[in-house]
Amino acid sequence: MSKAKSENKSGAVIDYQGVLRDIAKSMVRLRRPERLLRMIIKYIHQEMNLSHASILVFQENQKYFSFVDSKGSRKIPPQLVKLDMDHPLAKWFQRGQSKELPSMDYLSRAQISRWMGDSALSRRLKDQLRGLIAAMDILNIDLAIPGYYKRALLGLLLLGEKRDQAPFTDPEIAFFQVLAQDCSMAVKTAEYHQSLLERNRELSGRLEQIEDMRQKEQDTYYQIMRSLAQEVWAKDAYTFGHIGQVERLGIMTARELGLELTEKKRAVLSAGLILHDVGKIGIPDHILNKPSSLDKEEWKIMRTHVEKGVRILEPLTAFKEVREIVRCHHEQYDGSGYPRGIRGDQIPIGSRIVSVVDAFHAIVSTRCYSKGRPVAFAFEELRRCSGTQFDPEVVEAMIRALTREMKKRGNTFFESPHQAEGPSIPEESVAS
Repeated sequence: MSKAKSENKSGAVIDYQGVLRDIAKSMVRLRRPERLLRMIIKYIHQEMNLSHASILVFQENQKYFSFVDSKGSRKIPPQLVKLDMDHPLAKWFQRGQSKELPSMDYLSRAQISRWMGDSALSRRLKDQLRGLIAAMDILNIDLAIPGYYKRALLGLLLLGEKRDQAPFTDPEIAFFQVLAQDCSMAVKTAEYHQSLLERNRELSGRLEQIEDMRQKEQDTYYQIMRSLAQEVWAKDAYTFGHIGQVERLGIMTARELGLELTEKKRAVLSAGLILHDVGKIGIPDHILNKPSSLDKEEWKIMRTHVEKGVRILEPLTAFKEVREIVRCHHEQYDGSGYPRGIRGDQIPIGSRIVSVVDAFHAIVSTRCYSKGRPVAFAFEELRRCSGTQFDPEVVEAMIRALTREMKKRGNTFFESPHQAEGPSIPEESVAS
């Protein structure tokens, strides 16, 4: 660019570099390229003293160039005119550089006239130039400038003649060339942005579908697990309500402890309370319902229900925390439990809650080897084992919560045909 400035139709000096900087800022700010292209055409029409100015953009899905905007006394109706791929201007700027011509990065009438006067040009090339002149006459343009992106023709800037009939200067042509490239960059950036948005929406939709399917599968599996849990407890005649009451007791205890029960955390704890003994589905009935104490080998088999339960829950990918509750619900506060022998705060709080409320409900419920004992007796048993088998804080929290609930609702909280006074529950039954 030999000059950085020129004069507009009113004689004011045009700062081309300043205009380009403003347009570059607008490219960043404007998300829709059509607004930028219309803004550029409006500026050219108002400031450059041309009969008209138009801009076309290639529509890849339809394989033609359509007008985004056209302004001036001899403007082209944008809705009525389209240039297909075989149009002389489109073909000219899409083909490779000609060895016969020095430049092909823009077309002007003056430039074509100079070429036509070259006797060395081939007849084929001169015919092509005549076709370009005819096309420029139809469109009433004096200057055509292409906009490329990685050698692909994305747009055309078509400019009518100057009102004062003066030729376009080199700085003006260079300015228009930068504008055309900026337009191409804006169009391609918008295309990539739109494509990214569409891909993200498509991906988001697919992920939602996958998540919905996964959730449905897990909900179904969870219901199966809940049914299995009921099957396990139904094997033992001591309760049908055990599963629901243990869950209620556990949630009450967690609230009393001041635990933050978000929807997810409450769901995890509920699942742990419901499914903690699901592994007993794999324990033989003669061991599960034995009316007397289990011998050493039978206890060995009974204890496998923990890992069996973990394996049953393995397909539930969202139930990792639930599996840990199940895995640790027979760990004891002093470290004497199983299967890993962990102690204190090493045991998940959900498992410590399960241990207390499950033992409490076992004491007050009639089982195959004993009748249910009164709530007060169960409280004494829990406190006796507090600090060894059970977490003392969990024990006291459950007792406070249940005492308050029973005062509020009377003794109806544990209405059950199976609950009655009977002999003291065997020691191992509290632990099991």
